[in-house]
Amino acid sequence: MKEWYNRILSTKKKDNLKESLEKSELIRLSDIDTTRKIWNDLQKNGINNYDEFYNICLYSSIVYNDISILTDNYQTSNSQTQRNFFGRLLCMTIIEFLDDINPLIGKSLRKELESNDMSEFIDELKEIGKEFSLIKRENNSQLRIIRNNSAAHKTKKAKDLIDFTKDTPVKNLDELAIKISRTNNKLTKLSSKIILKITETIKLKFDNTTKTE
Repeated sequence: MKEWYNRILSTKKKDNLKESLEKSELIRLSDIDTTRKIWNDLQKNGINNYDEFYNICLYSSIVYNDISILTDNYQTSNSQTQRNFFGRLLCMTIIEFLDDINPLIGKSLRKELESNDMSEFIDELKEIGKEFSLIKRENNSQLRIIRNNSAAHKTKKAKDLIDFTKDTPVKNLDELAIKISRTNNKLTKLSSKIILKITETIKLKFDNTTKTE
C-alpha cells in the first residue's frame, strides 16, 4: 500500500513539473513572438534605427528558450543516456551563445543607442557584457572540448564521443546554465527599459506629426 501511494505521489509530482515546464515554455514563446511582431511593425513603417537592438532582443530570447528546454530535459530525464545527450547539447548551445553575445551587444549596438539618444543605458550594457565574458573565461576550455568532441562530433576518435557519458566534464552544469540565465535576465530587464523609451519616443514623434498636420 505504501509503495503504491509513493508511486502515485511521484507520478503526480512529475505531472505537475511537466505542466509547469510547459507553461514556462509557452510564456517564452509568446515573448519571442511579441518581439518579432513589434520589430516587423517598425520595419514596415520604415523605422530601422532600432534594428541592432531588436536583433539582440530576439536572439537572446530564442537562445534563452533553447537553454531552458535543454536544462529542463537535462535535469528531469530518468535515462542516463538522454541526460548525457541533453548535457552535451546544453554545453554546445552555451559556448555558441557566449561566443556570440558580446559582439551582438558591443560596438554596433552602443553606436545605435547613442544615435537614438539612449546613452544612459550603455554603462549597464557594458556591465552585462563583463558578466558574460567572465562566465565564458571560467568555463571556456571545458565547454569547447565538449562542443568539439562529444556534441558537434568533430572528432573522428569514437572513444571521445562517449567520454561524456562517464562523467560530466563541466562541474555543476546546472549552475552554469542558471548563471547564464540570470545574466540574460539582466539583459532582458535592461531591454524592457529601452523598449519603454523607444515607445515613448515614437509616440512623441507621432503626436508632434499629428499636431503639425
